[in-house]
Amino acid sequence: MEPTREASARGLATDSKPPKQKRIRKSRSRGLRTKSGCLTCRKRHKKCDERRPSCGPCSISSRDCLYADGDGPIHIQSNKLSQQIEASPPTNPSLRKEMNIPQTALEAPSQPVPLALPSPHSLYPSPVHVPRAAPVSIPLADAYQYAYSPDTVASELLTTDMASNRWLDLLATDAAQADSGFSMAPSPAPDDSTSQAGSSEVRAIGTENQPIAGTVRIPAPSANAASERHAWSLNRDLVLTSQEAVLFRTFAERASLWMDLFDPLKHFSTYAIRLALRNGGLMKAILALTARHSAIVQANMGAPSEEDSSLAVQYYYETLHYLQNALQYHSYTHSEELLATALVISTYEMLDSSNSNWKRHLKGVFWIQRSQDVNGASGGLRQSVWWAWLRQDIWAAFRERRRCFSFWRPVKDYGELNQDELADRAVYLLSQTVNYCSKLDNANSAEPNTTAKRIRVGEALVFELERWKSFLGPSFRPLPTAEPSSNSLFQPLWIHPPRYGVALQVYSFARILITLHRPAVSGFDGYLKTQRTLSDAVATICGIAMELKDEGSQIMSAQCLFGAGLCVQEQSKRSAILSLIDTCEARTGWPMVALRNDLLAEWAKLS
Repeated sequence: MEPTREASARGLATDSKPPKQKRIRKSRSRGLRTKSGCLTCRKRHKKCDERRPSCGPCSISSRDCLYADGDGPIHIQSNKLSQQIEASPPTNPSLRKEMNIPQTALEAPSQPVPLALPSPHSLYPSPVHVPRAAPVSIPLADAYQYAYSPDTVASELLTTDMASNRWLDLLATDAAQADSGFSMAPSPAPDDSTSQAGSSEVRAIGTENQPIAGTVRIPAPSANAASERHAWSLNRDLVLTSQEAVLFRTFAERASLWMDLFDPLKHFSTYAIRLALRNGGLMKAILALTARHSAIVQANMGAPSEEDSSLAVQYYYETLHYLQNALQYHSYTHSEELLATALVISTYEMLDSSNSNWKRHLKGVFWIQRSQDVNGASGGLRQSVWWAWLRQDIWAAFRERRRCFSFWRPVKDYGELNQDELADRAVYLLSQTVNYCSKLDNANSAEPNTTAKRIRVGEALVFELERWKSFLGPSFRPLPTAEPSSNSLFQPLWIHPPRYGVALQVYSFARILITLHRPAVSGFDGYLKTQRTLSDAVATICGIAMELKDEGSQIMSAQCLFGAGLCVQEQSKRSAILSLIDTCEARTGWPMVALRNDLLAEWAKLS
């Protein structure tokens, strides 16, 4: 029987069916490196569903979902690459783009151009209108290498959870080493009646707003973020004892002024104190700082108070216990309350001059800010925290001769800034100057190529400082004041508001550091110019310090006086500078013993 055509076709198909091909696997080198998905998932090595504006994994973990701009490949930094950047930050624009380093500053040509500096002899600009300057055309690409600390780039891969917990580990470890009685064992969980979200009961300051203790991190889906906040933030103000109310008011009226120095809106004395009324951790940090300051003031008056001193330590330990529990919650690691608490704790440690761990803990505060993408242009309390932290880090970096941790670069040019923002920019320029003076950047200063490069970078920094000064308005000019006594070594300079006077002190401090650390200019004319620059800077710093009565300005003014003391040789002027530092201490109660002793040690080296 002849088979049908259909059966024959089936048989033919069966006989001719090719064998199943083996799946070709992508190479392990580059084939598995996908270029799709959001940057957050790619950095965390998570599978991304590419949903916009926020993908599934980012929505679940309440992370910022970011997609790359453009069609070109974007390389995610690996640990190895981070190490390379730490060792040698790129100055080539194409390399900077390849390594995903933010390009927020003006580009500069590779070849230096003649500098047209404003006259350094006229400290105060005339009130004429200054035309908007063209983009900077000096070798600042070389200067940018001084904007990186060896510890900065590695922090880029830290999440908010990791950053805050690493910072807390630093604090807890050092506290345990300093006090054998301190322990970070988990606190007992509060009663259900007090831990429920939205509870209207306000507890005592010792137990209020205490998050549920535990070791397991609680996930924070975006839908539950608001309800989760109730676990660490009250819906009613805290109830303070009479003693706590006094300490709290002292912070609002005095201690907060140190942190609000260049902030015209005074976020710490107006906004942060209200956050503290609903957050026990921030409140306890504030009470610790103020109690410590009160104990120091009373000791300076000859009436030391052991009670205030021990109370400060108690509040500090309670703050650490609060943080241990609150950091379970993802929403807390992103909060303004955590940023403010970290800055207040850092100020508390800076106030204790015997605490050598403060400088190391500044790195932990940087981790938290970096993980939240907080910088000098974030706005609000976050921006205020960043600038206050930078001022602390500048002083620590200067004394340790290291680079500042931050590598944020301003986007706005001077002509786009108001007068208050120009005052802040002086602090930023000082941070770049401290980077220039660090040990790392002076390692091979004797080599010819390095010497030429340092001269170039020093000129670029001086150019930036003089450009900054050319944009200052009449508010930075001195006002009439009483004639000094006949034996006064410096001409008093009264500038109001006080923060503008401090900004000019900061500018002069930066000029001193550059002059002392860049290669010397040969010839007698070069010597005279150097001496004139140093003399003008010292006169400005000391003259402003004589008239600066504002309490919030005294700490940074004393630091600038330290810089002025580095370049005076006459014993009479040295004594006058020490007297001005003592006056700063008397006005603010901030201990200046360590600063004074360090300056005496610097003078001893010269003799």
